[in-house]
Amino acid sequence: MKHPLWKWTLGAFAVLALLDTLRIVLWTYGADTGTFVQIVLDAFGGMRNGIEHGTHYRYHWSPALTLLWPVLAATHAALALQLVQAAATVAVAPLIYALVAPRAGPQLALRAAILTLIYPPLFAIGWGEFHDVGLWPVLALGAIVAADRRQWWWFTACVAIGIGLREDICIELAIAGVALGIANWRSRTAWFATTAAAVLSLAVYYGVVIPRLGGVWLPAHFYVYAFASGPLTLALAPLLHPLAFVQTFFTFGRLTYLLEAFVPLALLPLRSRWSLLALPGFAIVLLANDGLVYHMGNHYAALWVPWLLAGTAFAIGRQRSLRWVNAAIGLCIIVLVFFNPLHPTHFLQPNYHDLASARRALACVPANASVATHDEWFSAIAAHNPNATLATIRDVDYLVYADDFPNANFAATVIPALRAEVAAGQYHPTCRYGSVITYTRKGIHEPK
Repeated sequence: MKHPLWKWTLGAFAVLALLDTLRIVLWTYGADTGTFVQIVLDAFGGMRNGIEHGTHYRYHWSPALTLLWPVLAATHAALALQLVQAAATVAVAPLIYALVAPRAGPQLALRAAILTLIYPPLFAIGWGEFHDVGLWPVLALGAIVAADRRQWWWFTACVAIGIGLREDICIELAIAGVALGIANWRSRTAWFATTAAAVLSLAVYYGVVIPRLGGVWLPAHFYVYAFASGPLTLALAPLLHPLAFVQTFFTFGRLTYLLEAFVPLALLPLRSRWSLLALPGFAIVLLANDGLVYHMGNHYAALWVPWLLAGTAFAIGRQRSLRWVNAAIGLCIIVLVFFNPLHPTHFLQPNYHDLASARRALACVPANASVATHDEWFSAIAAHNPNATLATIRDVDYLVYADDFPNANFAATVIPALRAEVAAGQYHPTCRYGSVITYTRKGIHEPK
C-alpha cells in the first residue's frame, strides 16, 4: 500500500465515496440509481422494477447484474451500489499502470495512471448515477491486461461478465474479437472465442429473450429517423441516404463531444491503432437521436472510454514521452476546473428546499405499498420499497408530491392531472408537511 499508485487510487476512491455520500444525503440521485437498486434486488425474480413496468430485460441484456445481489441484499442501500461503481472506476488506473509499466517504466506508468484517474469522462462515470455499463471500463481493460500477461482465466472472467452486462457491449466485443484475432494479439483463439461468445449472447437475447417479452427491443427508438427505422436500417443509411445522414449527424454538438473525449488526453489516442476499437462505442453514442446520449458526463461514454484509454496507454508505452503525458494531465485539470462534466454545483445541493417534510410525507406510506413520487425521492426509497415508482398518478395506491417542486414538466403535466384526480375523488390528502402532500387512492383503507 506504500506504492504511490495505490495512494492515488485510494485517494480517488475516497473523493468519489465522499461525493457519493453527499449526494445520498442531499437526495440528488435521479431515477436511474433507484431503478438499478430495484433491478439488482430482484435479480432472481426477473429484474422487475417500478420504472420500466416489468423486467429490465425488455431494455437491456444484463444477467451479470445478479453478481451484485449480495451487496444490496446485505445493505439495502443505494450508496452501496454507487460505491461499487466508484471502485470499478478507480480500478481502471492500476490496469493502465500494468499496461504501461512493462513498456515505458514505472515513472511513466504512474503518470498514465494519474491521468486515468482525472480523465473527465471516466471520472464522471464514477461520480454519476449507477448504470450497468459503468462497470464496463474496468472489465474491458481487465481483459486486455489479462491477455497481455496471458492470464486466460482472468481474461475469460472479464469477457464473460462483460458479455452479460449489456447487449451493446456484446457488439463491441464481437468486433474487437475479430480485429484482435486477425491481428493475432497474444492469442488468436482467445479473441475469436470472444467473438463467438458475444455473437451467441446476442442471438440468445434477440432471438429468444426479446420475442418472449413482446418482440420489441425498447431502446430501438434511439435510432429512429425519417430515413431509418432502427439500428439495422440506420447502419445502411450512409449508403442509401448519404445526404440526409451527413446533415443529421455532422453537427456541432457531436463535434464538441469528440473534442471533449480526445483533447483531455492530448490527442494521444490518435497515435495508437488500439483506439480504432472505440469506433463501435462512439457510433452507438453519436448515432442516437437524443442529445443527452452524447452529452459528456453521462454514462454512455463508458462504451468507448476503455478503448480510448487503452489506445492512450499503448501510445505512451511506445513514445515514452513524459512531456505529452504531463500535457494531458494539465489539460484534464483545465477541463475539470472550467468545463467539468461532473456538474458539481448542480448535484451538490438539494433540488428541493424542504427534504425534512419530504421524509415525513413518505413515512406516511405503508411499507411496500405502491407509491409514486419525484425522481430523486424515488431513488431515496427504492431500496426499501420494490413497488415505488415516479411521476405518475395511475395504478398506484399512494402519491407523494410537493406542490412547489422546482420542475417545469412536473408543474405543467403532473400537478394539473393530480388536481383533477383529487377533484374527482380518486385521491385524497392524508398527510401534509409544508408543501409536501401524501395522497391515498380511493378505496384504500389506512392501517390503524
